[in-house]
Amino acid sequence: QMFKGFEKLKDVQYVYTPFDSSLCGVKLEANNKKQYLLTGQILSDGKVLIHLCNYIEPWDDLSLSQKKSLNQRYQMGCGCKV
Repeated sequence: QMFKGFEKLKDVQYVYTPFDSSLCGVKLEANNKKQYLLTGQILSDGKVLIHLCNYIEPWDDLSLSQKKSLNQRYQMGCGCKV
C-alpha cells in the first residue's frame, strides 16, 4: 500500500465516496486482486473522500513510467506538497 498523506494520516482503513454515480460516487471492485491509484481529499474529521472528479485508475492500467514516477520520482525537483 502506497499512501502519500502519511504526514496527515498514519493509517487509512476506509475510503468514503457518495452513494452512487449520480452523486459522483465511485464504484470499485471490492476484492483483493485489484489495486487502484486513488486521488481524493482528507476531510477535517480525518476521512478520506473520493469522487468521480478525482483521478482514479486501476494500478495495472498505469504505464511503467507512471508507476516509477509515483513510487520514486514524484517529489524530486518539485516544490509541491504531496
